[in-house]
Amino acid sequence: MQKPSVLCWSVILVLWANSCLAGGKLEGPIRIKSAVLGYTLQYWVYVPENAVKPLPELYITDGQGYLGSGNMVEVLDREIEQGNIVPVAAIFIDSRNPDNPEETRRNQEFMCNARYAKFFVGELMPKVSSGWTGADSSTWRGLMGVSFGGINAACFGIMMPDVFQVLILHSPAGPEHLKVVNSLYLEKPMHSSVFFVSHGGVADNGPAVGEFVQTLEEKGYAVRHISNDGGHDWDNWGPLIDDSLRAFAGTREEDEIQ
Repeated sequence: MQKPSVLCWSVILVLWANSCLAGGKLEGPIRIKSAVLGYTLQYWVYVPENAVKPLPELYITDGQGYLGSGNMVEVLDREIEQGNIVPVAAIFIDSRNPDNPEETRRNQEFMCNARYAKFFVGELMPKVSSGWTGADSSTWRGLMGVSFGGINAACFGIMMPDVFQVLILHSPAGPEHLKVVNSLYLEKPMHSSVFFVSHGGVADNGPAVGEFVQTLEEKGYAVRHISNDGGHDWDNWGPLIDDSLRAFAGTREEDEIQ
């Protein structure tokens, strides 16, 4: 499965130029009872105005954070309207118990959890594809996560190779989890995904993330690596969302991760 060429994206944008300048629609929260996990989850789906199916799909763990602190709907609207990215669907998965938002499930879901992976491919993704995006096996897909969600993205790359063409890791944490995924990537065969990895300084697991990036590059993966002096917070991650979206679905040749 290959990413559509920049020329193809340009043609799509021309077709959309007069019809996709209004804000997209966010639906949700939508509940889904998972037979695999044994509990109910919730998610939101962002679809651009006048969307033409099939749409690329970007899945985002800790979706409530990206919607709130990350203001990601606003970023999506702007990036699409300005022609910086092609129209994409974004699926924001809540890591909290929908019946008790104070209860987080990320600790049990994100560390290479096989049942969580099965929930994605067997329950969530088919529902999204049939209900909103018209996606099929050839659809361009990405997975984005912050902190422990970044670890989840790395895990899914190993556990479900070639399902997500772009893996976006914002400040994957912590050092002990990075050590585990680093070992996995050293041991397992290379898959076809490309990576966008960002982190801040020492307080943001910078040295451990840098070691993981080095492993990826030595293994042969294409990686866009962004480091700064920021902390482990949305002041660091928020300004990188547009860069991440362009790495996933940018319209310029220089946006592609090679």
